Amino acid sequence: MIPTEKELLDFIKRRDLVNFSIIAKYFDIKNSTVSDLIRVLVKKKLVVVKKLGGSKIVRLK
Repeated sequence: MIPTEKELLDFIKRRDLVNFSIIAKYFDIKNSTVSDLIRVLVKKKLVVVKKLGGSKIVRLK
């Protein structure tokens, strides 16, 4: 089930550190789908993605 923007933002808000893999596991979707969903949120300036090692960390703006 692909999460809505609200569900995704609520999930990110409830966690301290969230990366693409955590989101993918929680919603049972692929990392590429997470990437597409996050890209939309970045364009809307709702979240920021920072690279930390090999991980992409998602933070609310």
